[in-house]
Amino acid sequence: MRHLVALLLGLCLVAGVARADQPVVPVAEDEVLHGDPTVASMALVFNVGAGFEPATGILDTLAERKQRATFFVMGWWAERHPEILRQIVEGGHEIASHGHSIFDLTQATDAQVRADLESADAAISAVTGHSTRPLWSPSAGYRNARVRAVAASLGYRPILWTVDSADWTLEATPESVYSHVVNGASNGAIVVLHFDSPTTQDSTAQVLPAIIDTLRGTGYRLVTITELLTKTGAS
Repeated sequence: MRHLVALLLGLCLVAGVARADQPVVPVAEDEVLHGDPTVASMALVFNVGAGFEPATGILDTLAERKQRATFFVMGWWAERHPEILRQIVEGGHEIASHGHSIFDLTQATDAQVRADLESADAAISAVTGHSTRPLWSPSAGYRNARVRAVAASLGYRPILWTVDSADWTLEATPESVYSHVVNGASNGAIVVLHFDSPTTQDSTAQVLPAIIDTLRGTGYRLVTITELLTKTGAS
């Protein structure tokens, strides 16, 4: 019995060391708009929390093409859809924070910003088992120097985007999303897409296979945000 306990403790220690050795995006107030422009890597990120029907077909496409992505999840959504969040995690995707429920953090007090980010992390980590730190993307891109400073004080790095797929608009079509993404492709680009916007089911979910195939065929390596912003994105 003692040997078994010792073995389990050893495995836990090794797992802890492995996690500690993983590259981490540095915490700072400065926002990130893109990765290294000299490396042919790009990151597809999916914002989650618009509140419409989740396009779970996106997960099927990512699995079929063995493609990992980063999902910026809102806390309220994690509370309401824990089973889908678990499905995202089981797909090997990176989970980051999109805040809890405040739409425009620039209109909130420091205390409210702090509470929103902490509530989001608590709700998401309750499902995933891991903190979302240090990756955070403000809801709808609403941020200013004050909000970024509060986020950094909590251990976050603001992550924005290089290319807006515009799949959150009511006018979005498979063709328009494809055009925005492919025409905006460049070394180090961060492409923002959405998992549950009004037209996601009929736009992004339909055209994602073609987007992945085209970007790969052009020579881009598609990676997570952590991979894009650390040395692992250049391998």
